[in-house]
Amino acid sequence: MARKSDGDSRPTAAQVELARLVADRHEVRLPTGFESDGIWTRKFLDVFAYDPEAEEDVFRRVRNLVQYVREGRDTPEMARKVGLRPDQVEFMISVLRWSDYDMEEVVEDFETDPEDAAWRDMERDVEARSYGYY
Repeated sequence: MARKSDGDSRPTAAQVELARLVADRHEVRLPTGFESDGIWTRKFLDVFAYDPEAEEDVFRRVRNLVQYVREGRDTPEMARKVGLRPDQVEFMISVLRWSDYDMEEVVEDFETDPEDAAWRDMERDVEARSYGYY
C-alpha cells in the first residue's frame, strides 16, 4: 500500500532519527510525540537539517536569529537576512524558545547598554591618546 503524501502522514523512521540527530547537534528539544506528527517533523528538518557541505549555514542562521530577536527586529527583515521564508523564521524561533535559548534580552536604548558604553569609553581613550591628552 502506498504512503499518503499529503503531509498528514507519520514521519518515516529515517526522518525521526534524523530529527533526533539534528536536534542534538543544535542543542534544541523536540516536543513529546513529534514521532507521530509528520507535518511538524518535516518543518523541523526543513529549517534545521543541512547539507553536509553547508552545515555552517544553519548554525549561522541560529546565531543570527537569536541576535535579531534580542534586537527586536521584525520577522520579514529576519527572513530576508537569513534567507528563509517568514513562516520558517517563526517556526525556528519557536523551536529555539521552546529549547530555552536566551532570546529575551532586547536592548531598547543603545545609549544605556553597558557594552556600548564600554566601546565608547575605549574609543574616547584612543582619541585622547592620539591627541596627546595623556
